[in-house]
Amino acid sequence: MKISTVQDDRQSFLGKYAAGDFSSYDYAIQEPGIYELRHQTAPHPHTEKLSQVIENYMSDLELTTLQRDNIQALRSGHQVVIGGQQAGLFISPLYTIHKIISIIVLAEEQSKALNTQIVPVFWIAGEDHDFSEVNHAYLYNSDKNKMQKLKVASKREAEDSVSHFELTEGEMTATITAFVSQLLETERTKSIYDQLMKLPLNWTAHFKQLIHELFKSYGLILIDSADAELRQLEKEQLLWMFDHHADIDAAFHNGQQKMDSYSIETTTNVHLFMSRDGKRQLLNEENGRYYLGKSDDSFTKEEVRSMIETSPERFSNNVVTRPLMEELMFNTLAFIGGPAEVRYWGELHAVFQFAEREMPVVMPRMRLTYVNARIRKLIERYDLPLAAIVTHGIQEQADHFLQQDANVELFETLYGTTQHLESQYGEMMQLAESEQVSRLIASNLKHHLKQVDYLKKAYNKELHQRNKTVLKHYGEIDAHLHPRGGLQERTWHPLVMLNNYSLDFFDQVIESVQYTLDLQIVEI
Repeated sequence: MKISTVQDDRQSFLGKYAAGDFSSYDYAIQEPGIYELRHQTAPHPHTEKLSQVIENYMSDLELTTLQRDNIQALRSGHQVVIGGQQAGLFISPLYTIHKIISIIVLAEEQSKALNTQIVPVFWIAGEDHDFSEVNHAYLYNSDKNKMQKLKVASKREAEDSVSHFELTEGEMTATITAFVSQLLETERTKSIYDQLMKLPLNWTAHFKQLIHELFKSYGLILIDSADAELRQLEKEQLLWMFDHHADIDAAFHNGQQKMDSYSIETTTNVHLFMSRDGKRQLLNEENGRYYLGKSDDSFTKEEVRSMIETSPERFSNNVVTRPLMEELMFNTLAFIGGPAEVRYWGELHAVFQFAEREMPVVMPRMRLTYVNARIRKLIERYDLPLAAIVTHGIQEQADHFLQQDANVELFETLYGTTQHLESQYGEMMQLAESEQVSRLIASNLKHHLKQVDYLKKAYNKELHQRNKTVLKHYGEIDAHLHPRGGLQERTWHPLVMLNNYSLDFFDQVIESVQYTLDLQIVEI
């Protein structure tokens, strides 16, 4: 694999963050020695219990020696590099894998640098309930030269945490069949199909199984934020968050104002969810009572506290309290997040300060774009700027190509004709002696302009037709490198990469990349 990098624009958020422009973090990532400093943080008193919770959660998996060693290291107080993500359909999309690769690579790098064992941990955000965000995947349709959306074969919605959602056998089989039928047929396709058919029906369990199979050899530790045992361990933190929700809310809004960033939008002032009647519902406080967002129920403070005491598994964090809970559970050397996560962690700096808990090192995940031999040849054939295409798409180059081939004089004459018609008919309008004549002149002008516009469109159609091969190639490049108007990793599916190239494809990536904030272009 050949790797090149593209630096972020200095004016972008990540460009500014890498340069240390923000004070809403406890560690400036451009400063030397931050990991050595952060490594001095003492482990939590509940570390041994946490490691047991994780061991129990992973007990249905065949653990590798390195995974068992990492669980033991966690039990002994070793720090973690951690990141999390919602459980997408068969690990969709690709950036979920890149986040895990970032966790593994940074943990390995810092294990060597600090001469100690740093544990890679992936936090499955199973408490989330927005099923529409995870119930689909995008797959490339070569006939239509674009990405097409494939949804899970179920009309049901997950109104509670997705960790409580299970597909039927029929829904799972139909989804797998539809997914695999859209893959390019290779010698690996059947193996992928067989692996998918063995997956459990529970939504986060299937995600957990696939992640484990891909990264178990690197000692990756997994935990689901909706795990009932973990929630029991979080009970005291949940009670503290509930008791201090007004202060947390004030700190949150103050933090947004200080950073002048408002990426977090929430309608709650309690910043906790409660599951009731099969639905995960936001709590809100008004005049001393606590109301649910999707029912007419309300509670006193004492009633909510009692429910947290007896059934903590019914409560979960929202976007404001989740990062804090993660840090209160784990002794974190570094948190790995996508660009949006890094931004909103900065907005929560005052929340961490109120909780008297220092933020870990907050690192943007690695961003990777893959260029295969076919796409590389097309880029070279048309002498296209790779970095620009990856970051901004190919439309500018396509427009430039068409302009080069277009009859410029014809377009200029058509434009002049339009201007002349509007001028001449404007003079006629001045001469009209009645409203009826004015309408006739306006109608006639509209007819002539429509004919000119028809000629423009017909010529453009002919221009596209005679260049259809080149434009098809441009479209293929764009669908691979900048699909749906964004980076490849936000749309492409990880299993497509395994199917098209190699079942150990991501192992090769881990062995090839180094941790960097720059966008990495990987030629495969």
